Amino acid sequence: MADKFTFGSAGEIQEVEFALARHGWTHSLLKKATGGDFFGLVREALEGRAEICRIERLAAVGDVVPAPEASPDFIIRVDRSVKPSYPDWMKKVMHPKLELTGPAEYNLNAVELWLHNDQKTGAVRGHTIYKHLQKDNALADCLGLADLLAIQAKGIAVFRKLYASKAVFGWKSVVRHRHGNLFVPCLCGRGDGVVLHWRWLDRGWGSDDPALRFGK
Repeated sequence: MADKFTFGSAGEIQEVEFALARHGWTHSLLKKATGGDFFGLVREALEGRAEICRIERLAAVGDVVPAPEASPDFIIRVDRSVKPSYPDWMKKVMHPKLELTGPAEYNLNAVELWLHNDQKTGAVRGHTIYKHLQKDNALADCLGLADLLAIQAKGIAVFRKLYASKAVFGWKSVVRHRHGNLFVPCLCGRGDGVVLHWRWLDRGWGSDDPALRFGK
C-alpha cells in the first residue's frame, strides 16, 4: 500500500483538527503518532481486531490470568465430622484420620489435577502412585471419599465442565478389600450422571486418571 493519504475535503481536515484539539493534542505528539504504527493500531481497534485500554488496566491485569470467580456451582461443603459410607466389601480404611482433615468449604477451581510423572507419558500401576503420595507426605493434600461424594452431588454439568472425560481420584481414601486388595475411589461422568467407582490398585493409571489435590 502506498504511504500516502489524501483528505477528501476541507471538512475532513477540520474534523480531524477539532478532534485533536478536543483531546489536547500537540504538534510534537502528532509527529510521534504519525512516525510509527500508532494509526495502524487505531485502525485495527476500529475494525474490531485489537483493543485499546487504559494503562491502569494493564497494570492491574498484566500477564496474570484472573482468578476464577467463586461460582456457587464450584463451592464444595463437606461435613468432616461425618464418616462417609464405604462399600460393604470394605475391610479396612487405610487412613481413617485423614478422612477428618481438609477444609470444610472450598472452591473446586482451586483443586489441581495431579499426575505422577510416569502418567504423563504412559501408564503406571496404582501401587506406584499410592507409594509416591505416601512417601511425599501428600495424602493429606488429596481429596477423599467425602469430597468425591460432595462433587458427585453437584451433577454432571459441573463435572464435565471441570473434568471432561477424565476419571478423578480421591487418594486420601484408599481402602482394603476383604480379600486383601487395595482400592481407591474415583468419579467419572457416565450418561447424564456422575458415577462413583472403586479402582483396584493393580490396574494402570494414565494421563486421564488424575488425583484431586489441593493446590499449594
